[in-house]
Amino acid sequence: MWSFPALQLVSFALVVLSVRAIVRAWRARHQLFAEPVTAQQLAVLVELALFVLVPISVLAHELGHAVAVWLSGGRVIGFGYLLFLGWVEYTGVTNPIAQFWIASSGNLVSLFLALVAIGAGLFAPLRRPVAALLLPAGGMILATTLVFYPALDLASGLRGDWTQLYSGPRSAALVLGVLHGALLLTGFAVWRSRWLRWRVSARIGRPWRLDEHDRRLLAWRQLAETAEELGKHDASLAVSVQENGGRPELHLSWRGAKGQRSLRARIGERPDVLEVEALAGQPPALRASWRALVPPEALFAGPSPFPALLHRLRAAADALEPVGEE
Repeated sequence: MWSFPALQLVSFALVVLSVRAIVRAWRARHQLFAEPVTAQQLAVLVELALFVLVPISVLAHELGHAVAVWLSGGRVIGFGYLLFLGWVEYTGVTNPIAQFWIASSGNLVSLFLALVAIGAGLFAPLRRPVAALLLPAGGMILATTLVFYPALDLASGLRGDWTQLYSGPRSAALVLGVLHGALLLTGFAVWRSRWLRWRVSARIGRPWRLDEHDRRLLAWRQLAETAEELGKHDASLAVSVQENGGRPELHLSWRGAKGQRSLRARIGERPDVLEVEALAGQPPALRASWRALVPPEALFAGPSPFPALLHRLRAAADALEPVGEE
């Protein structure tokens, strides 16, 4: 069982990480919010989120308790804050419903801050480094509120917020249990979803938890969308998609200065490799093949790399000497 002094010591130890995060952020201040977001920059932003923004949310959590005490007619007789740990002691409130409200108020503040940070990170028109700062902060605040704090209460036996809440009026505790479970299940489903992986990756400008299937599908989607846009702006370009060995293959055909030309493009065995074959003449004959490396970061860092890549490939195919032209 964890004792309260032990938790205080752990919180004091974590202060070192907060200081380290601030120092690293200060040293990188000129590039901290630059774009595109680099791996080193992202590491500093995540550290800043976890060890600076999360402690600020803890302070807001405890202030929520204090305000609820005052609104309930009580008096705060003790207030403590150690960045990652806080507590409020009060007197003058004996009504069980009011005590339930006081115990839940801090968690409601934390839940509100978490949802605002996550919502802004996912949907607000923010620069990518700002989203990269808000998303881990919101995610950690949410996980702390719904998972870590309840587990800590259970493990420590210190009768914290969640022990008090589930020991409160039966009807209120029952409603809380249903809402708590629904939030946990919803959060787990969203965490596992491909939508979240793609959305976060797009918002921060770097791949986040993408597996090989995700990366292959994303690369193919951007390639196909690029070809479709090219076809809309170039009436001489025919665009089609065919199956080749169970995988989609993009076909581009046009008539250039030296005759009929075609490109066949597909995502290779590795999702970061584009395999391309160039055909010339009538009937089409294979004249060249290329492999282009498209790192996953390039799919998120800015404009898609495929328009410029397909333009160069078409130019290379146009330069091929004609074979078998009628």
